[in-house]
Amino acid sequence: MMSKPTTLDDALIRDYLVKILSEGEDFVQEFYQDLLKKSLLFQDKLSKEKLPSLTAEDLEAILERIFASRRKRKKILEETGVEKLKEAISDLLYSEGKSWKERVEEFASRIRGVDRKAARDIAVELLHFTFPDKYILWTSWVWDPQTETGAIVFLKEEPPTGGRGRRMYGETYEQFEQVYKQIAEKLSEFGVKVRGFLFVDIFLAMIYATYVDYMTLSTMHSAKGFFPPASVMARRLLGVQAPVKYT
Repeated sequence: MMSKPTTLDDALIRDYLVKILSEGEDFVQEFYQDLLKKSLLFQDKLSKEKLPSLTAEDLEAILERIFASRRKRKKILEETGVEKLKEAISDLLYSEGKSWKERVEEFASRIRGVDRKAARDIAVELLHFTFPDKYILWTSWVWDPQTETGAIVFLKEEPPTGGRGRRMYGETYEQFEQVYKQIAEKLSEFGVKVRGFLFVDIFLAMIYATYVDYMTLSTMHSAKGFFPPASVMARRLLGVQAPVKYT
């Protein structure tokens, strides 16, 4: 029997939403549209019909839009191989009868050029953006139960400590999925009328980027001006740091 997920703080969700919306309607609309274009690109290029015929350049264009693979995309292609990478992606996306964890772990075991955590994050993005209404975005910056870190910890007053946090936000995909969907429901209640999970991605990316921005400036005062603001960092986290050209 699945345990009941922790209840997130409505006030914190509302406060973060207000902060994000304060960036301006144009920023929010452009961010969402760029993320939607990324998802449409994945759905098109990684479809069952097109995936087998993808070239190295096609695969590099996909990896370039994933935070965990952007800088190592050429190394991943060289060390994994084009055909093996396509096979791994195909099995990840279209294997029947396998759980989310089985798909992600099998993909991660077959990818070369990045460490295991990054490989898992790549798998998560491929699943989520190819099937944005079916799979949630559970990358390590969203929630890492091993280190008890991620954007999700800022949506509840009590900080996770001593292992309790791992239980609080979930150690399995099914557990964390309930928490993620809770955010989507709360955002809807607060007036965000967007279908699917893409706005939740933006919401969490902005929270995490704001935290990174704050910690950078509080510990490295001389670094001000050298690090991107939260709005730029959030776009990088979601792989839309530049407008996506969809053809």
